[in-house]
Amino acid sequence: MTYNRREFIKIAGLLYGSLLLMPGCASKQEQYLVFTEKEVNCLIALCEQIIPADNDPGATDAGVIYYIDKQLHLRFKGEIELFKNGIESLQNWCQAKYSKNFEDLSTELQIGTMQIMERGEMPQEQWAVPSRNFFNKLLSRTMQGFYGSARHGGNKNYVSFKMLKLDYPLLIGQNRYLK
Repeated sequence: MTYNRREFIKIAGLLYGSLLLMPGCASKQEQYLVFTEKEVNCLIALCEQIIPADNDPGATDAGVIYYIDKQLHLRFKGEIELFKNGIESLQNWCQAKYSKNFEDLSTELQIGTMQIMERGEMPQEQWAVPSRNFFNKLLSRTMQGFYGSARHGGNKNYVSFKMLKLDYPLLIGQNRYLK
């Protein structure tokens, strides 16, 4: 079958246009690669206690949850079970002790609970993973997501660089700097 130039451009335009519309017509994909919405709510509360927003943006503003989710999916697959079991164990412990999920606790109770986790004083029979291991890994990934390069999924809009008054790193081909 042969097409003249005008017919070819029409067909190509229709095909290209349909490709542009496909993502909007496709079913909604999950926002997170590793975590469920319930796990995300707990993880956000944990990260916000590690790096809370004050005069400067906190962990949520920097997209730390997206960094952790992305890095677990791409590079640290062996840590997925640690995070999922840690979150589940934390929620079970909070339900048993306070009849609430971690994210629903007051700031003081959240901080107190995290201090107990950090010291490794959570009852091990209630935890699928050692609470101290979970806390240390969470702390490490939160700090990486907040202070690391934005190209890895965290530090959205270079919030930590702005807070520290650092120059943004020059990425060839990407000019995202606000002057």
